[in-house]
Amino acid sequence: MRIVNSHTRMLALVCAFSLLLGTLLSSLGTPRTADAAALQNLAAGKPVTASGHADVYVAANVTDGNPGTYWESVNHAFPQWVQVDLGSQTTVHQVVLKLPPGWETRAQTLSVQGSANGSSFTDLKSSASYTFNPAAGNSVTIEWSPVSTRYIRIHVTANTGWPAAQLSELEVYGQSEVVTWPIPGKIEAEGYSAMHGIQTEPTSDIGGGLNVGWIDVGDWLEYNVHVQSAGTYAVDYRVASNASTGQIQLRSGTTTLATTAVPNTGGWQNWQTVTDYVTLSAGQQTLRLYASGHDFNINWVQFAPDNADRIPPTAPSNLTYTEPAPDTIRLAWGASTDNVGVTGYDIYANGLLRGSVSGSTLTYTDQQPKNATVSYYVVAKDAIGNTSPPSNTVTRYGSGGNDSGRGANMPFTILEAEAPSNRTNGTRLTPNYILGDFAGEASGRSAVYLDRNGQYVEFTLTAPANALVLRNAVAENTTGTISLYVDDVDKGNFTVTSKFSYVYATPTTLDRLGYDNAGSKAYWLYEDSQLMLDQVYPAGTKIRIQKDAGDVPWIYVDMIETENVAPPASNPNPNLYVQVSNTKSIEQALNEFRQDPSKKGIFIPAGEWTLSSKIHLYGRATEIIGAGPWHTKLVAPQNQTNTDIGFNIGQEANGSTIRDLSAWGNYVYRQDGPGKFIDGNGMRNVTVDNVWAEHFVCLYWGVNSSYNTFTNNRIKNMFADGINMTNGSSYNVIDNNYARGTGDDAFALFSAIDAGGSYNVGNKYTNLTATNVRRAAAFAVYGGQGNLFQNLYGADTLTYPGLTISSLSFGYNTLGFGDQDTVIDGVTLDRTGGDFWTSVGADDKINDYQNFGAIWLFAGDRSFRNIVVKNVDINNPVYFGLMFQTKSPENLPMENVRLENINIHHAPRYGIKLVVSAEAGQGPVVGEASFTNVRVNNPGITAIYGEDRTPNFRVIRVSGNNW
Repeated sequence: MRIVNSHTRMLALVCAFSLLLGTLLSSLGTPRTADAAALQNLAAGKPVTASGHADVYVAANVTDGNPGTYWESVNHAFPQWVQVDLGSQTTVHQVVLKLPPGWETRAQTLSVQGSANGSSFTDLKSSASYTFNPAAGNSVTIEWSPVSTRYIRIHVTANTGWPAAQLSELEVYGQSEVVTWPIPGKIEAEGYSAMHGIQTEPTSDIGGGLNVGWIDVGDWLEYNVHVQSAGTYAVDYRVASNASTGQIQLRSGTTTLATTAVPNTGGWQNWQTVTDYVTLSAGQQTLRLYASGHDFNINWVQFAPDNADRIPPTAPSNLTYTEPAPDTIRLAWGASTDNVGVTGYDIYANGLLRGSVSGSTLTYTDQQPKNATVSYYVVAKDAIGNTSPPSNTVTRYGSGGNDSGRGANMPFTILEAEAPSNRTNGTRLTPNYILGDFAGEASGRSAVYLDRNGQYVEFTLTAPANALVLRNAVAENTTGTISLYVDDVDKGNFTVTSKFSYVYATPTTLDRLGYDNAGSKAYWLYEDSQLMLDQVYPAGTKIRIQKDAGDVPWIYVDMIETENVAPPASNPNPNLYVQVSNTKSIEQALNEFRQDPSKKGIFIPAGEWTLSSKIHLYGRATEIIGAGPWHTKLVAPQNQTNTDIGFNIGQEANGSTIRDLSAWGNYVYRQDGPGKFIDGNGMRNVTVDNVWAEHFVCLYWGVNSSYNTFTNNRIKNMFADGINMTNGSSYNVIDNNYARGTGDDAFALFSAIDAGGSYNVGNKYTNLTATNVRRAAAFAVYGGQGNLFQNLYGADTLTYPGLTISSLSFGYNTLGFGDQDTVIDGVTLDRTGGDFWTSVGADDKINDYQNFGAIWLFAGDRSFRNIVVKNVDINNPVYFGLMFQTKSPENLPMENVRLENINIHHAPRYGIKLVVSAEAGQGPVVGEASFTNVRVNNPGITAIYGEDRTPNFRVIRVSGNNW
């Protein structure tokens, strides 16, 4: 059996015996091969989908080159099909179908079908019975007259050996276009003319496309090339690896031209370029890349004449930006130098080439909307193509719906009730930071109290709106109304309730807060109410929340969200999306979709659609589309509690999309396991966009889930995390999401391996807002490497820091922080920090709890290293700005921790706290950290605490600090 790289897939333990048996039997027959020489298997490594699969026998097995693995359809449900996407129109004339060589004889009735678009199929070979005989290697060859097609489908209606369709290999042969690559030039790795043993997969490298992977010793790729001139060439290999075992030989015939080592780049999608030099003869020829090592990926190979100028320019210096006009960004930088001469500069925006200028030009003007967050760097180049290291990076942060300009850019505007500009005859609460207090749990840490008829608070719309969300608190066990007036006209009522608030614990057992809902004190006091208005009201309109006769006895008004909501969307294409209706349930619509390969998914129109259990997506990628989150509402039964509803995405449904809807759970306490709106361990290439979810445990907890995208979502009033990626989850994009009132870390990354996986790598958490986090942090990083957290806004955490950076394992098998930098860049934290756990034996004892700063750096029981925190504004923290702590007895040191460009304003105690003893036996902090342009402004007591009592911690003052 072929051993595949650990980054690609893990076979379920439940199928281990079956696969081992298949492998042993196959070893008695024809060994596995994935050759493509004169006649190339056009299906090798190509994407595969199927009507469904049984257990772990997935469709991808038919193109993996291993006859010991196989696809098996859903049992007792003919007809079934499996299809391969060749990637483009290709002339084909033959398929070879295989079963594991040791299997007993059986016949399958099937047809071969082709399609140009993946939806409409016609028969290339009409249905017939084909016998698979172990004496003939259990292989069947089917031919037809050559035809051009992109998709090949095997449509099976019967099997004498098992009540399901079965195939171990689907090989396709025909006349693929033979590409001749010019040298000098770049060769895409997947553009081979022949190969042995490899597969392709989507790449996250710049430019996208496919890379070649699954490379073992002895595998090879051949390319038809035309070398324009004989001579010495620099050959660049674009490679990625999670090991140091890779090695490439470049061969021409039997001659090895060069042998090049592939380094450990830190991940299967962490790309580096390695260079070697070869001498080539002129003219048409075939070059072979031979794997003399193993476990690496390759994206492209580039040849350039070697004219002895191998010296790149120096990096451009001092990149800066200004905004001379709306939506205009002007970059300027210092000139690079080169031994021959700089011929140009390439400008990159968010990692992609944005433009180029000549070597004498040192400015570039870009157009970007004001809500876009853009990071720029510049690279110099010379005439031969040598490129410099990148310049420093500068980031223009887009508007994010708060005064800082950072965070998510959502379609609603938040107006605080206690704002001085609002008219009120109620009571503005004195701000405080007390958990379980109506001021201490409010947004902005104050609210307006109305307890007599006629009392009100009046807001002024700053933008047109036709929908409102009211954050409020009413008495326990209350459901009632509060009145709404628009420009003094009664427009009805909000329905307000305490059903999901008032969560109990005791002050000494806050670690159980959210779980048991039992104890002596109520916490988590606020809840949201929603109301659509009768029309769109312009900016300047007066919105008055007023207590009238018949309304609830009293109410705390925290804030409102105002939004201009578009009318409900209609089905984007009834020919492609099955529409849910009063007579066709969501499950019925999904079944209709699964039976019709021309469909792309389902459309759920405006309305409330009650779910009593999870919706399972399987078979193939599925699009779930709603009419908009204000209009399409998936609702758990409101006469129940803790019902596990939402979506469960199976492996065959990778690539699915869920968008433009809302989901309303009924959770009233936390359960670890159920309660996630989306389940999908191992999920790949799934998009969740414009989803509004409330009253669940989590939106998503990702286990070994990679290349997924979560954008434009609203996550509110959860009992645990908003989004947490763990167990090797890598290369996910969590962008432009808003969370309020989560019961654990709002946006987190936890590099555990208790359920498999390795380091979490390459994730991007960008443009995020998290406020009123009820337990834990707004943003949390527990290990991993090469991950980016950028343009974040956090406020009003009730118990924990705004940002936690920790290597604590929590008793799980975890990895801590790895060799590549974890980067936190561009953060604003307002009123963050708080009290949690106990503090018996603390050195700096304020109360009975451990007291947390706005940013907590905690070296736990795993490695804590290679961390960059930069461009941060900390405003009015509860206690401290930066807090450094080490877990004992491990006492693992902080290593290569860099803090740059940080402003700490009005910390009531210290700007920076070095923890001497968090509680008895815990401390002092160990290791070192460097500080550059870290400024502490107006601390209540002193800028830094504990430096004289932490002898094993070194404070490295680089420059620009004011303490």
